[in-house]
Amino acid sequence: MDSYEDDLELLLSLQHHREKEDEVRETPPASPSAGYFSDEDGPKLGKPLGMAAFKDVVKDCLPDPPKINLPAASRNPNNPSKTQSTNDIEVERYSGLRIRNRLVSAGSMNTRFSDIRFIRFQAIRTAMMGDNITGCWATVGVLTEKGNPKLSSTGKNFAVWKLGSLDETTISLFLFGDAYTRHWKESPGSILSIFNAKIRREDKGDEFSLSVFAVDQIVKLGTSVDYGVCKGKRKDGMPCTVIINQYVVSIQCNLFVYG
Repeated sequence: MDSYEDDLELLLSLQHHREKEDEVRETPPASPSAGYFSDEDGPKLGKPLGMAAFKDVVKDCLPDPPKINLPAASRNPNNPSKTQSTNDIEVERYSGLRIRNRLVSAGSMNTRFSDIRFIRFQAIRTAMMGDNITGCWATVGVLTEKGNPKLSSTGKNFAVWKLGSLDETTISLFLFGDAYTRHWKESPGSILSIFNAKIRREDKGDEFSLSVFAVDQIVKLGTSVDYGVCKGKRKDGMPCTVIINQYVVSIQCNLFVYG
């Protein structure tokens, strides 16, 4: 009898223990009590630490950043906090020439060339085979050579330049009147757009030249990246003066490279 009562008491004790466990398991989701938090009532964490706090902790372990000294020419005088990029090289769409220090935007040139005939510099001679170029037209070339100012028969100054596309082919450009007065100081290596130049055929052969008279017939687009002068010396010891495309032949003309 005692054994039966002991077993009954044990069963009741186990049942009571199981009910307590079930009660504990149901407590957090059903009715939060001390020590439990729902998603809305949980403890609020502090603001996440940013990179600034991390750098403050490890700054003593990091090497000092390298100092970069920019050349004075690359600084923008109008805004000392910003610097001008020295890698502003791009390809001029119409001529195919590499250009830097662009003065006229590509969009502006698109507008100007939208209603006129554009002829690449290398194609002018081909276009001249039939007859003179008629109508409004334009081309783009590099100022490769500036002759000394000359005096016309009427006592007015004019100049004769050489324009090219850095392939050893050049065309003479005569500057008269206002075109000379405004543009005579341009430097070799400038990329120029020429508008509605008058074409003058030479007396012999198929040679020809271009002439401009008005200020707006010449527009400077920027500076050629690849314009250069040969660094070699001629047989007489004098410096070579051949204009080269530095992108193609680096520092010397074909006479020295292949000669």
